[in-house]
Amino acid sequence: MNRQARTTYGIVVGYDGSPGSRLALAWAAETARLQGRHLTIVHSVNVAALPAYPAMDLSQLEPTLAHAAKTLVDDGAVRAAETLDAAQVETQYWLGSPAAQLVDASKQADLVVVGSRGRGRVLAGILGSTSYAVAAHARCPVVVVRGPVESSDEPAMPPRPGRGHDVVVGVDDSDSAARAVDAAAEVAEREGAALHVVRVAHSASMEAWTYAEVAKGGTEETHAIRDHAEQSVTRAANGARARHPKVLVTTEVLYGDPGQSLADLGSTAGLVVVGSRGHGGFTGMLLGSVSHRLIHDATCPVMVVR
Repeated sequence: MNRQARTTYGIVVGYDGSPGSRLALAWAAETARLQGRHLTIVHSVNVAALPAYPAMDLSQLEPTLAHAAKTLVDDGAVRAAETLDAAQVETQYWLGSPAAQLVDASKQADLVVVGSRGRGRVLAGILGSTSYAVAAHARCPVVVVRGPVESSDEPAMPPRPGRGHDVVVGVDDSDSAARAVDAAAEVAEREGAALHVVRVAHSASMEAWTYAEVAKGGTEETHAIRDHAEQSVTRAANGARARHPKVLVTTEVLYGDPGQSLADLGSTAGLVVVGSRGHGGFTGMLLGSVSHRLIHDATCPVMVVR
């Protein structure tokens, strides 16, 4: 089911009318305005979620489903027109898995934006959720915008990157982290924000680390981990400064759980950016990764870069 088609989608946003998707739409529309890109609003009718009846004929349901989907994306287009010219807004609707369709659209998109439902791993941590699956498998960067805790809550737009709201990027030694730094620096430059490059040093046993630091003034292992983290974050920051000299770049080394440490920084950030693979990254749908933890726990939008 396809209302309009293009060879490129620009910024793609998933929209289903929920509070989280309304926030994602508003965030995506403003980003499209700042970047001068067009916005593609998409909705996919998840047939697997429909109640099944004996001898059900989906062909008879398709016109009804198409009408409902068209109504949704048209509503989204009206909302987006408050920020963008109508000529910048396209719509798409399909019959099938929302996550699979968004991942497919990501092959021809510059950015995919999705909303998430609620806050916290218990509330939002259903394996296979759309935001998680899209962030794990999309072919372009994905931004996940936090929805309100309760579905009845009036959604409040999270702060965008800018003065007082840094772009935070987590780094390790992976290629995806290097790409994340580049993406984060581009956002910071475009939106006039500072870039905060963070490396979270993590020991196999943080309790042992704490004991060694307090009782013995550090060990050879803890000093090596700290030194490596300092070198890593400095190298990433210097690269960002060289490519984006107008951006103010700061650095920080933290200690503890990488996902939780970065999520905590999201309380004052405008965006947290992380690579989807590497140390602490996830392969496929591995539960407990840094990216997964961020999507579930950070209160600001999260960008995942492959």
